[in-house]
Amino acid sequence: MSASRKSSTRSSSRPPQSPSLPEHVFTPEYLAHLAERDEPVTATEAELAIPWHVEPYPKEPKGRWAVLRLGESFEKSTRTIPTAVFDRKEDALLACAILPGLGKRLRFRLASDPDDLGYPILDDGQIVGHSELFYEDFIAALNVAAALVAAPRELAYLLDAAGGLALERVDRIAVKRLEDPEG
Repeated sequence: MSASRKSSTRSSSRPPQSPSLPEHVFTPEYLAHLAERDEPVTATEAELAIPWHVEPYPKEPKGRWAVLRLGESFEKSTRTIPTAVFDRKEDALLACAILPGLGKRLRFRLASDPDDLGYPILDDGQIVGHSELFYEDFIAALNVAAALVAAPRELAYLLDAAGGLALERVDRIAVKRLEDPEG
């Protein structure tokens, strides 16, 4: 079999290329094709799960802090639009800490009907605790805390936002708890 014949045999076994489908990904044609489709259910998690960082906000009033996705920067583009802008850096760091957890599946849910112990707190459909009141903010905060302890990078943002004095106190408390694990 000649090389040209092998080539023609291979191409005849492949389905013909549709003129509307791109040949390569990440081309403008491919991205335009994706833009015509609905986003998958994981799109929100993917959008928020990326690393975040803080930069000084260059617009007036000066002294504010912008929360940006990794790869975004005011130095790279003057058209950069921050996700959030804060007057204090520690608030921007808090935003960096919680943003990735917002797109994740909520670990805890509150059952709508109470039982003898209160409103069941559910984790993957299993009762893991009870709340005296139907307190949705409590469950939301519990979900944020669960996301933070499962994400070292975001937990580091939280600790950075806490500042030196708070970290000194945390150190003392943690050492004391090692001495008395019941406390």
